[in-house]
Amino acid sequence: MDTPFSDASDEALVEAIRAGHEEAFPVLVHRYSGRIYAIGVSMLRNEQDARDVVQETFLNVHRKLDGFRGDSSFKTWICRIATNNALMKLRRRRRKPETSLLVKEISGSGEESRERDVVDLRPLADKVHEDRELGTQIREAVAGLPEKYREVLILADYQHMSMKEIAETLDLTVPNVKTRLHRARLQVRDALREYLAGRH
Repeated sequence: MDTPFSDASDEALVEAIRAGHEEAFPVLVHRYSGRIYAIGVSMLRNEQDARDVVQETFLNVHRKLDGFRGDSSFKTWICRIATNNALMKLRRRRRKPETSLLVKEISGSGEESRERDVVDLRPLADKVHEDRELGTQIREAVAGLPEKYREVLILADYQHMSMKEIAETLDLTVPNVKTRLHRARLQVRDALREYLAGRH
């Protein structure tokens, strides 16, 4: 998307929109729609629901932009809105057949996670794109996590957000995020143990 605002920072775009330059808003949509869709599809496992989350999130952003105070980054703020929208949809919908997902790479989330993660899924990462069966097993293991663990794992290992960003997004402390992420990775590893043992 090539506009006078294409190279502007998120903060500059927010200020431009507040000043009445509505043409800056599509730049934010272009910049963040992919990330929000990925959050939605990872949490909901349904492509249409994920598209709904994208639409709902940008409607919320447009309505609430005047309330954005800049206490956290715009990325953290919009991801918080997207995550909340996905969680609300997850809680109120009934079980129904779900659209198959593209397998996402499970990788580390930087130095913060490496400091204390004794359970590390990254050795599996290089194999995921080459092995659809393994990817399916990982997807099912992640889907089977309790909601509070799944959301942290998705934001850390799928969206590569820092511990601080996740804490701000989910209104948790950083130690709580690290604890939930560790437990999530441990549960995924345990869920994959029998499958991986059978491959040797």
